[in-house]
Amino acid sequence: MARPNILLITTDQQRCDTIGAYGSEHVRTPNIDRLCQESVVFDRAYVQNTVCIPSRACIQTGRYTHQHGVRYMESEIDNTPGLPAHELTIMERLQAAGYATGATGKIHMMPERGFDFQEIVGGKGSRWTQATGQDIGPAPLGAQYAAWLNDRRPGGYDEIYEQRRRPEYKRNRASVENVLPLEDYVETYILEKSMEFMEQERDEPFFLWCGFCGPHGPHDPPSSHAHLYPFDEIKLPASFAHDLSDRPPHLCRAPRELTPEREEAERIFMSYYYCLCTLIDDYVGKLVAFLGERGMLENTLILYTSDHGEMLGDFRSYGKGNFYEPVAHVPLIARPPGGCDGRHVRSLMEVMDIAPTVLDYAEITHPREMTAVSFRPILEGGEGGHEAVLSEYTTNNQSFSGKCLVTDRYKYIYWNTEHGGELYDLQEDPTELRNLYYDPAYTEVRDRHAELLLERLMASEAGYNHGRSEHY
Repeated sequence: MARPNILLITTDQQRCDTIGAYGSEHVRTPNIDRLCQESVVFDRAYVQNTVCIPSRACIQTGRYTHQHGVRYMESEIDNTPGLPAHELTIMERLQAAGYATGATGKIHMMPERGFDFQEIVGGKGSRWTQATGQDIGPAPLGAQYAAWLNDRRPGGYDEIYEQRRRPEYKRNRASVENVLPLEDYVETYILEKSMEFMEQERDEPFFLWCGFCGPHGPHDPPSSHAHLYPFDEIKLPASFAHDLSDRPPHLCRAPRELTPEREEAERIFMSYYYCLCTLIDDYVGKLVAFLGERGMLENTLILYTSDHGEMLGDFRSYGKGNFYEPVAHVPLIARPPGGCDGRHVRSLMEVMDIAPTVLDYAEITHPREMTAVSFRPILEGGEGGHEAVLSEYTTNNQSFSGKCLVTDRYKYIYWNTEHGGELYDLQEDPTELRNLYYDPAYTEVRDRHAELLLERLMASEAGYNHGRSEHY
């Protein structure tokens, strides 16, 4: 069998519970649900870092944050906004093995290495504005989209920036109906450029990383999608008013008072977030249909995931940078070439396992320094997964950091502050309402998980592939 094409679709900041196949009660995702019927759906996949760039560095290298050195928005090894020069990416390995490699949308690593074709945007560099307090202007990372937009709609980029300077934009947490129509929206640009790359005539197989910008903020759906989820039908999370006195203080900064104005802003924020999830679902359907119409589904591996999730009001919090389920637990969907009988797998998975899986299908030898483990055997009907999975986080100014280990039943979190950590029984308390870290009845569980975390860190520092160990 010829080496397959590989399509990696990523979203930014998407929770698991925004997909029907993962039990969503709020968001309609018929196209992704249909894809899942021919895919393996990993129900318990966790990111290896809970902010954007470090998480993507893990996917690109198959290595943990403490191994590749990208702890926040830059590398601690050479202070560049991306991977250290000595860290090889899967794209570079694919290039060397004869693959045509393409990047469309938000890949979020600078510089983007290992791509023959690039049509990229850069998150805040192309979608953020002075309204957030960051005067960055139309940065180079947004230049390709800006040029595409201005060819179709002269002055269109200026329209976006003007809208984002208005008071209501900031008041509603950067959530507003976009001034641009769907045909000029940034996700449409990403879709079109993805199809352009896949349609090129070539003898070699391709690898395409299609990185949609949403549902990361700003939450700015075009009018075609902005009214899918009426504000007055949005319910705030059950944990919104939960007592956080048992949590480390740095996780409890949200205001406690819920004014009518704030409640309205929360509902707008959530509604537009859901709208972006459905918009992306529409475009995933178009990508799959595009492959099907050209007879390419039989020889294309399709992978779908997100770099991390979003709190979306849980515990009165928004964004990421913690280890709660809405942030650390993300969708991971894999359709092998030709598809398979759709099934759900409950094994613990690490999202960085995408890296060796891609190399496995490309017939590239598993690099010795790559910690992650291929899940190709699972896609072919076998067993696999991890006994425990690791995630990390460091603040931008490195004032504190944390590490998280999830086992079949428990989640253990260590924070390097004087306020200790967190322990949750995910079997009895899946929404993490009760921190058991200081509960005497769980001292043995806590201490055992602390040992497991230390063992995992020591093994990976030594270059030992935990995925092949009988102890994990």
